[in-house]
Amino acid sequence: MRVTIHVTQRDFGGITRTIYRNKNMEVHLNRRYLALYDVLAMLGYNDTRNRPSSYIGTDGSLFLIIPKRGSFAVKGGMRLRCDPLYTYEGGGYISFRSINRLFNVCIRYNAAKKRVYIRQPGRHFTTMHGDTVSSLARLFHTTVKRLLAFNKNLSNPIPPNTRIKIPTYCSKPRARMRLRSLPTAQIKVTPSKATAIIAYGRAFLGTPYQFGALPYPVSGKFDCSSYTQYIFGQNGIALPRSSAQQSLQGSFVPQTSLRRGDLIFFTSPRYTDNRVGHVGLHIGNGQMLNTFAPQGVNIRNWQTSPNWLGRYLLAKRIPG
Repeated sequence: MRVTIHVTQRDFGGITRTIYRNKNMEVHLNRRYLALYDVLAMLGYNDTRNRPSSYIGTDGSLFLIIPKRGSFAVKGGMRLRCDPLYTYEGGGYISFRSINRLFNVCIRYNAAKKRVYIRQPGRHFTTMHGDTVSSLARLFHTTVKRLLAFNKNLSNPIPPNTRIKIPTYCSKPRARMRLRSLPTAQIKVTPSKATAIIAYGRAFLGTPYQFGALPYPVSGKFDCSSYTQYIFGQNGIALPRSSAQQSLQGSFVPQTSLRRGDLIFFTSPRYTDNRVGHVGLHIGNGQMLNTFAPQGVNIRNWQTSPNWLGRYLLAKRIPG
């Protein structure tokens, strides 16, 4: 069946609405499915690899591993049950329920208009067999107490297809500052190395942004984590690909002890599951080098901005 897909997405640059016409939707065992490659492209997973047993992709925030056969995907390192892909005319199709669970979106179908509506970020999550209160808290990067505050009747065992409200944290700076409790050991980065990375990063000011960008030499574009990965890499320091992975590197730095060259991590308005969704490079004087749509690589005064401070999660000092 041919449908029109309306995608609404929120990010740092505001709200964008995109219409994709003449897309295929299949119905199998009373479930609706969209072509996986269409979903990946529409939601910004441009860096995607087709492996023998799975599809691996990132939009820059975290990696998804979706099995070609089987009922467990991996989202940001966490196993998550999903409906098996449906194969139609040689292509993989993903169910509406799995789209909701894996991509942090809400999705619905209007049969009268033959339209699919996808909203990112999603505010609700559909459960499957095996989900527990504690596993959902880990998935949403929150506490059991806060999850239950948003879902007062939730308890184990959780019936499949229960609609869970995602407990997104408010954007008040003090609420954000309590999210993490990490070791405070520090590793020194030489001032000359930080200066070199910052100078190299400045050379890309204005470079276009793309979610899940392919490597810069191929695409000529960056997302936030491919940008930091590239400018550190060109200065001899290897970083992993996604912002979530980068947040696990190096040593924790209190916000009051930041130095030039430290990586700073934030939530993003694109996600409601409280994940590490954005990374920037602290360059001193309350400023950071980073990239997002539509500006591309830019400098932001983040330490005097209630919006950025409200999304601040942590900072890391990378060995070098």
